[in-house]
Amino acid sequence: MRFHGFFLSIWLGTSCLTAADREGERLFALKVRGILNAKCLACHGEAGKKLKGDLDLSSREAMLKGGESEEASLVPGKPLASPLYLAATREHEEDWSAMPPKENDKLTADQLTVLKRWIDLGSPWPDAKTQARYIAKERAKPVTAEGVLVKTSGGTSEDWTYRRYRPEDVWAFQPVVKPKVPQGAANPVDAFINRKLKAAGFARAPQADFRTLVKRAYYDLTGLPPTPFEIFQFRQAWDKAPVQAWAALIDRLLASPHYGERWGQHWLDVARYADTGGYSNDYERSNMWRYRDYVIRAFNEDKPYDEFIREQIAGDELADASLRRRISDWNQFQNARQNGKLYNARESEQLVASSFLRMGPWDPAMVKKPQARQIYLDDVVNAVGETFLSTTMRCFKCHDHKFDPLPTRDYYRMYAVFEPTQLAERPAPF
Repeated sequence: MRFHGFFLSIWLGTSCLTAADREGERLFALKVRGILNAKCLACHGEAGKKLKGDLDLSSREAMLKGGESEEASLVPGKPLASPLYLAATREHEEDWSAMPPKENDKLTADQLTVLKRWIDLGSPWPDAKTQARYIAKERAKPVTAEGVLVKTSGGTSEDWTYRRYRPEDVWAFQPVVKPKVPQGAANPVDAFINRKLKAAGFARAPQADFRTLVKRAYYDLTGLPPTPFEIFQFRQAWDKAPVQAWAALIDRLLASPHYGERWGQHWLDVARYADTGGYSNDYERSNMWRYRDYVIRAFNEDKPYDEFIREQIAGDELADASLRRRISDWNQFQNARQNGKLYNARESEQLVASSFLRMGPWDPAMVKKPQARQIYLDDVVNAVGETFLSTTMRCFKCHDHKFDPLPTRDYYRMYAVFEPTQLAERPAPF
């Protein structure tokens, strides 16, 4: 009988919580606690700091006790009688000072709704173990009503690591998926455009005339206008076979050296190319033109993009690895690296490509060497992120990213990759 009573007491103890109680506990663990931490406890409950107004909001008991006014800041079940809620709404300032005091720190409409609902439910404040259970269960869900969870290397806080995002805000961080091409067009790009136009209730514009087409092609691919004779030649071909004439024109312009000059400039803009060092001295960098020509050649030769990336980030490593395979003796290899005469054409090209890492502004005058080096490495990390990842790395240099799933540790992980890089003049024969 004692055992029956014992198990009955356990059953009663674990089943006495109502659905409202469980909702309130879950709401506190997942949302209310975070609101209090972010908006209230810096002045009313942070360990080691003096309480403002002698008001402690770090526990339910302290809220019920109140502050120097000796009035409870919380009335469970009655949000409109709770000074905590009334002050947060900022609509009762004749009786309660607006809290938090700064307008920029005020609670959002959603946060006010959460706080009101929690008080309506009786303001339950579960123990740390119960809170942890609710939090762990929620974090195990990849998708909730709050949004999607994006896996990262981890932020500086668990709240950041497990924060939720709207799917439309993090599409760029999802794996690339090859879509199914719609039917009805020879070119896949046209197929997607046609589908979008149809969905929007629009029709495609009519075919442009031959003069417009030839000018568009020239300006787009070479940046130069066609000559009258080139327009005449295209018209003759167009009158005979429009499709073939257009394809032949595009092929001819892509084979033009002006194509690399036209489109290489866009890459040079991204790569922060300049013939001078910038800043106040703005000294001349006499050999930077070799990187410019490398980029132009890469476009004209249709160099594979993955190879283009590798050569710019690690061209010196690639060149030395190739040279080492041809020269087995270590001393001879080191001598060859220093004088540069034994690099073949491909290896020289790779050395020149690594100039990408030196494209940023540089002027060590009036700056201590360690500081100048940190400025250089920061530029390299940010340039690699902007150029190859379309991400400004400095946005999470000092803290986890405010909006994107990018933790600050990832900045310093990339920083560690480039930290061994030393500035040096490397001979690269033509």
